[in-house]
Order: sequence, then C-alpha cells, then structure tokens
Amino acid sequence: MDRMGSLLLTTVVLLWACSVHGGSLRSWIVGGREAAPNSHPYIASLQFRRQHFCGGSLIAPQFLMTAAHCLTDINPSLVSVVLGAHSLRTNERSTQTFRISQVFENGFNPQSLQNDILVLKLDRAVTLNANVRLVRLPRANETVPAGTACVAAGWGRLSSQGRAPDRLQELNVTVTGMDLCRPNNICTGVFMRQAGICFGDSGGPLVCDGVIQGISSFIVRTCGSGVAPDFFARVALFRNFIDNALNS
Repeated sequence: MDRMGSLLLTTVVLLWACSVHGGSLRSWIVGGREAAPNSHPYIASLQFRRQHFCGGSLIAPQFLMTAAHCLTDINPSLVSVVLGAHSLRTNERSTQTFRISQVFENGFNPQSLQNDILVLKLDRAVTLNANVRLVRLPRANETVPAGTACVAAGWGRLSSQGRAPDRLQELNVTVTGMDLCRPNNICTGVFMRQAGICFGDSGGPLVCDGVIQGISSFIVRTCGSGVAPDFFARVALFRNFIDNALNS
C-alpha cells in the first residue's frame, strides 16, 4: 500500500471507531451554520441510548438510507430513528421516532469503505407532513459535475474540539474533481477555510439541487482541513440496490 493509501485507511479507521463507538469525537459538522428549523425534512438522527451517532435520509415512507459503517458494531434493534427534529435536546412536537425492522446491505467493505450504504426498513410508515418529507433520489448512474453547489447537514460540534450544538447544522460545499476522489464517491470541499464533515456525521445527506447525491462516508487527514476533500458514497451508483430494497 502506498503512503496515501496508508494515510487514508488510518483516517477511515479513526472516523469509523469514533462515530460507531460514541467516543469524544463524533457527529461534527465543522464551520457550518444553524439550519432553519425543518428545512431538511428528510434528515434523520440515528440514536443509541438516546445519543445521536449518525445521520440518515428518508427515501420512502418506511425506508431510510444511511452509511453502512454506522451499524457495523451496533445491533440495529437497539437503534432509534428520529425524524422531524431540529433540536435533539428538546421534546419537539414535530418529531417521530421509529425502530429498525430490517436492514438491506450491499457488500460493504469495512477496510476500504467501498459500498458504504444501507437501506433501513422502519417498523412502520412515517406520517408525511411539513416537517417529515422524502428526499428525491438521483437517476441511475447520474453524474454530478465538478463545481456543483451542494449542502451537507447534521448534528454536532462546531469545531473538532468545540461544543456540540443543540440544533441541526448545515454547510454549503462544492463538488470537486480532485484526483484523490474515487469513482464510487462524490468528493466535496470548502477550501481556503476550515469547514467540512467530521466524525459521526456519517450517513447524513449530501443534497444537490434537491436530489440526494451522496451519503457522508469518510475524510482524509483532519476534519475541515481546507485542503483534503470530504468523501460521500455516490448514491446514483446504487439505484438498483435501493429500488430492490424498496420493492422487497
């Protein structure tokens, strides 16, 4: 393995360990801003013992999409899925809480983070309203050109060592065509300043023009470095898998 491959794998392992096991580094969007309440009505909080550890996106009335590495070491029956939330510390009337009844996976490789996607079937259908809505899926093999403006969202710290905000954060990012990016990923950056996804933001959505094009997967080097891109699983490559899960 070359030096870049070794560095990438080391960072991936750290990101996975912190997000799944709920260490002191988890669930951050660095350099973002508070989102308007329920402006991302498709976003879900995956929680273990009432603690947020990963994000997800509602793609059908009874189905959620997230990153496969989020549930690598957690029994899905112990996970709560919260939709319609803005503040995770407030008992909001807009929230709906579910359990996971079935997990659909697609050959996830925990070493390389290839195929970092899961479809989760909820224990019942959600009630769709102004606060809980579906996100649009891309066409099969749809491409996202470099320079496309997108938005990532999640709950978490405002900096790697800072406080965890109570409310949903969002961040404007730009798709990049850097050579480091792999064909089954979409890479984004917020360059020249410290901003980006970080530990435990995994599973959250990357939305471009109203379509979920990516699932937050991993980083290289440090969070919000302003140099290395952030990596998202490319949803358009998995349309057959997603459709088969929804039709099951």
